[in-house]
Amino acid sequence: MRHPFFNLTHLVLREGESDFHAQHQARGLVATLGPNAAIFARPGTTVSRGPGAKTLARQTPHRIPKRGWFGDELSTFMRVMFGGGDVKLSMIKTLDKQREILLTAGDGAVVEKLDLAEMTREGAPPLQFLQPAFLCSGSKVAFKSAACDASTMSWARAPFVFRAEPVEDVSRPAILCLSGRTLVWSERLEPGESRDFALGNVIAATLNLTSRLRPTSQCHPDDYKAIVYKGEGANDGERAAMAREARERGVIAPRLRGVGAATKTLLDSMRAREGFLVCEMTNHSNRPVFVYLQLNRG
Repeated sequence: MRHPFFNLTHLVLREGESDFHAQHQARGLVATLGPNAAIFARPGTTVSRGPGAKTLARQTPHRIPKRGWFGDELSTFMRVMFGGGDVKLSMIKTLDKQREILLTAGDGAVVEKLDLAEMTREGAPPLQFLQPAFLCSGSKVAFKSAACDASTMSWARAPFVFRAEPVEDVSRPAILCLSGRTLVWSERLEPGESRDFALGNVIAATLNLTSRLRPTSQCHPDDYKAIVYKGEGANDGERAAMAREARERGVIAPRLRGVGAATKTLLDSMRAREGFLVCEMTNHSNRPVFVYLQLNRG
């Protein structure tokens, strides 16, 4: 019964389909791939796979634009030095038969399975998540690295994060699996809601979230409801103001100011560490916000 590939109901998948099932208190994951199906996985997470499946290293889960030699070298430099550039992952692909692949969430970590198609049906915008939190995803999920602004930097504390692109077909599941410590907890913020989260515990959040660092000695201003900005692409007032300034004065100056603000947020979080600052997260948009947290070990 403890065999990872044992199921009371044997799955029969069609060509190109895949299924994900957590095992052993969510510390591992069994990915079932139909004929001629593929998944993307973080390198080093595969424990075992049956014959008839092959692993292709350094594959991208999105379309790569045509570039010259300099563009390719710059992308490689950004990926090695800062975690940006093109995403490179392991692609596991089956040939003519259905196969099972066993993946591990990591030492002391557990896996959480998210359906991006379901989030899209609920009106949520694209999801941003930490690069170390990524475990695996179906081939239908496309994502790329995105530079952090000051709002994202406050919870990500990294120059780049992964951003999942909008799901084209919401009628079929688009599975993304993230790994966290001990347990992954999800929070939903409705328009106008705000909440405080411990620094370093957030591993993923939707794009329409506004976040800033606040000293723990200051109380959360919970005596009012946050302003909700109208419009399909409204995220928060700061980003809307930056977009207007970019249209009026050009692109270079606002972008440099954005990089400076994100760098200051990163330095503040590194200097203060946990316990001195909290992430004040607010939903200023007219769509729901999804936040995913990892609970600490011990």
